Amino acid sequence: MRPWQLIGMTLILWVLALTIGWRPFWVLSWALTVAFLLSVVWLALSMKGLTFKRSALGGRAQVGERVEERLALENHSWVPKLWVQVSDGSTLPGHHAGYVSSVGPHQRIAWRARTICRRRGRYTLGPVIAATGDPLGLFKRELSLAPEHELLVLPPVLPIATFALFQGLTPGRGRGSQRSLQTTTNAVTVRNYVPGDALTRIHWPTTARLGQFMVKEFDLDPTIDVVVLLDLDRDIQVGEGDSSTEEYGVTIAATLTSYLLRQQELAVGLSVNGANEALLPLDRGERQIDRALEVLAIVHPQRWSPLTEALVAEEMRVARNTVLVVITPSTEMEWVESLHHLQRRGVHPMVILLDPHSFDDKLGGNAAVADALVAAGIPVVPVQRGDPLLHVLEQGPQY
Repeated sequence: MRPWQLIGMTLILWVLALTIGWRPFWVLSWALTVAFLLSVVWLALSMKGLTFKRSALGGRAQVGERVEERLALENHSWVPKLWVQVSDGSTLPGHHAGYVSSVGPHQRIAWRARTICRRRGRYTLGPVIAATGDPLGLFKRELSLAPEHELLVLPPVLPIATFALFQGLTPGRGRGSQRSLQTTTNAVTVRNYVPGDALTRIHWPTTARLGQFMVKEFDLDPTIDVVVLLDLDRDIQVGEGDSSTEEYGVTIAATLTSYLLRQQELAVGLSVNGANEALLPLDRGERQIDRALEVLAIVHPQRWSPLTEALVAEEMRVARNTVLVVITPSTEMEWVESLHHLQRRGVHPMVILLDPHSFDDKLGGNAAVADALVAAGIPVVPVQRGDPLLHVLEQGPQY
């Protein structure tokens, strides 16, 4: 029954009781009046002393990781809560932290919510709202128990053990041809001491063997740089959910970026074509891994952006001897020439080519693109839907 219906019925009974004077009308009038007043008082006391606690989750998780929340509702007052409905406004798919129960005086109820993170993205946990009412169900009252907080679900990172950027290149540190005036990690030869050389550069074993001061000479650090270009042009993405070129591309980009930064200790940059504000300059270390995964967690195809234009923009940013890893499902041929032009400028391109036909058999494949890339001397890693990405990436490119 609605409150206005109870009020209307009560008023009608009071009018009948006053005009007719029949005793049952008086009894019903007083009963409904008292019931209404008790419901109002009960509602006023229903949220008194009600507290809510939830375990503080970290702000980040990863696809495949299980997040667990511990939640508790406690009644500190002497008034029992006949029913309390806790509603959670979380946007994380599959996360259900709601609860319905009665709570007695000074009683505590605890429960857990466990969820497997299955989709990358930015989500909110909360807000948490409690709803309760009077015993007659006339009134309902809501109270905000906890605000919302953000949870960032990062893309998966495959544990690859090796990845060949291209033939003839040994990534990491090696011997260069240019001498450094500064001390580096690459001591390659010794020479006679000349006045002004720092004593810290003296190579004592050679000095003792030859009987004269000899100092070390160092090479410049010849470490290469890598730029990962993920093509999320809105018009060329096919498939749905995890079985889409978008998710395959994001997983590959996250895996390679993490591997090159952590295992190879290279300077890596990230660029996402077709997404807004998705550009990371070259950097090293764990902080760059965190930044790259955060970018890849939230990027989605947002606009039409041909890969050719993205390669033209990269031409202004990448230097000679930089490795450019392009991840794309494109079937167009124009960008192959743009990539070949970068190759002639001294950039080392390679392509991880997603086959759109394997994601949607109604579409054509990009075998012609792969042949053109191989003919231009650009290594290609072909990827089809259902391929074990770990094995495909470790197997390396085709030449």
